[in-house]
Amino acid sequence: MLDKFIPKNFFYFLDLIRFNKPIGFLLLMWPCWFGLAYSNKSYNDLFYLYILFFLGSFLMRSAGCIINDLIDIKIDSQITRTLNRPLASKKISIVNAMILLISLLLISFIILIQFSSLSIIIGALSLPIIIIYPFMKRITYWPQFVLGLCFSWGVLITSAELYGEIRLDYFLLYLACVLWTLSYDTIYAYQDINDDISKNVKSLAVLLRKKGKFFVRFCYFCMLSLISYLSWKSSANPLSLGVIIAILIGINILINKWQPDSTESSGYYFKQNNFLGFVIFLYLLFF
Repeated sequence: MLDKFIPKNFFYFLDLIRFNKPIGFLLLMWPCWFGLAYSNKSYNDLFYLYILFFLGSFLMRSAGCIINDLIDIKIDSQITRTLNRPLASKKISIVNAMILLISLLLISFIILIQFSSLSIIIGALSLPIIIIYPFMKRITYWPQFVLGLCFSWGVLITSAELYGEIRLDYFLLYLACVLWTLSYDTIYAYQDINDDISKNVKSLAVLLRKKGKFFVRFCYFCMLSLISYLSWKSSANPLSLGVIIAILIGINILINKWQPDSTESSGYYFKQNNFLGFVIFLYLLFF
């Protein structure tokens, strides 16, 4: 029905920013919200920041998708999962994609200047990582690590905004989020492993092959160990350890069920990380 009144290009632009795949911006948002929840400050005091980080995550993830697709036009046109993306399939011109990108970055900047001067500086420092990330798959088998540095950056901004400095405990929370990204993005990379091998595209999935489950399980364990330590240091609540153990058991069950050789299985278990993000958010909020 709406197709009759809305230009077809509009839906192509929505595809370009992955509007129908919100998990991408949610995984960018959760580290920001982790930092806010960990502060133990009143929800009412932080409500405005929750909204800003929600909007900022959506806008920056959308901009990141465009940057990635502009750089990867040639590769995307050769990969089964990505060959129908708007730029790779030439449904959207490079010029129009650039106009949308600049618009998103300008709106993101408006949101960024609502923060303190230090937070603005810290936020701006993430731009080089955002820009170089799409090139990493050509250079190193660890593009997931670079993505982790980028996707976890919100933790550092929350520390700067709430305390006027990058505190050690927030840096440890940042490392935990980097480990989380290494886990879920390695699972994600297994969707393209066959195409990546044939096109000489690098990823941890290509590097690890059959050892992927062990690596992912290890990263999850280290991530939750760091979060458990921070929670214990903050509240010393014995119940928090029991909750972390329960989360670890649940993750281990999911990893055992994950089939790295199956594109559908990898896609499914990657998406479960949004729920995990919600669980960790509640954990940090209450413990």
